Amino acid sequence: MTARLTNAHLLTKVLTATNREVIVYLYEGAIGYLHRAICALREGRPKAAATSIERVVNIIIELSGNLNYTLGGQIALRLDAIYSHLVESLTLADARGDVEALESCMRILVILCDAWRQALGSDPRHHPGQSDRRARVPA
Repeated sequence: MTARLTNAHLLTKVLTATNREVIVYLYEGAIGYLHRAICALREGRPKAAATSIERVVNIIIELSGNLNYTLGGQIALRLDAIYSHLVESLTLADARGDVEALESCMRILVILCDAWRQALGSDPRHHPGQSDRRARVPA
């Protein structure tokens, strides 16, 4: 019952979020899965690590696929290059069981997540508890 309530809460949270908030949630999810992968490798569970790494890669592909090059310009191009680097590094780290490479990817994701959190906090259109979230802000 508790798991169902938690899942319902998370679904509601995502469905009522702005585009920028969803981006932060995706980064947080990727960081969480990457943490699980690192722990799994350290505990000698490569299959569990591979599953978590695959989820991180899928999240990064989703982020990359939703870049807006028209609005984002150079930033979108740079993010695309970072995402490509992350996918390549994660794939190689998975194949090699390389914890250090995963930690390096984690540091990059944390920096990007923090930057999006700051951007979200400085956006005058974002107000915690805002009741009208139908107006979507392009990411």
